[in-house]
Amino acid sequence: MASNRITRGGGVLAALLLISLLAGCGGGSDSASNSAQTSAASVTDATPMPSAEESADAELLNHVLGRQEAAIAAYGQVIPKLAPRLAPMAAYFRAQEQEHVDAVLKAMRGLKSSPEPSEEAIEVGDLTSDRERLEFLYEVESATIDEELSAISSLEASWPRSLLSSTVANQAQHLTLLRQALGAGPLASVPVPFENGTAVPPE
Repeated sequence: MASNRITRGGGVLAALLLISLLAGCGGGSDSASNSAQTSAASVTDATPMPSAEESADAELLNHVLGRQEAAIAAYGQVIPKLAPRLAPMAAYFRAQEQEHVDAVLKAMRGLKSSPEPSEEAIEVGDLTSDRERLEFLYEVESATIDEELSAISSLEASWPRSLLSSTVANQAQHLTLLRQALGAGPLASVPVPFENGTAVPPE
């Protein structure tokens, strides 16, 4: 009989221990869950939000980004139709324009903003000769310069202004080579002083 009492008593004790362990596990899980939620909330709260000036700069850069992406798309339509001697130059310009886009995207991250480029499409139209295609690309580059200069004059932060200034300088070089491809001589191939995107291609 003593043996049976010990067995029964041991069984009760084991059951109590099991219940205690299960209760402890459950409490630990709730604690861990609460801790994880608190940590996630802390991370969210710690994420910096853009200031009013940064948001305004991001809006300007989104317009620039939309224009640059539209220019890349326009190049993509024209390049296959250019003569073999001209296509590599245009492809090089398009690749540099993509680098400009990548730089603006990086600038957007620096402003703690997600890129939301404005919707813009450049109508290529029916271009029947290489001259018309080159003039079209000249106009695309000029209009892009105009958009970027407009943004530079309104940006609050200095480093996006520096970025777009170097982009404009690069695109002015594109204009020089396009003018040469259109037949301009050494001096006439140089855009006007203080190029602002309004110079017309040479006749």
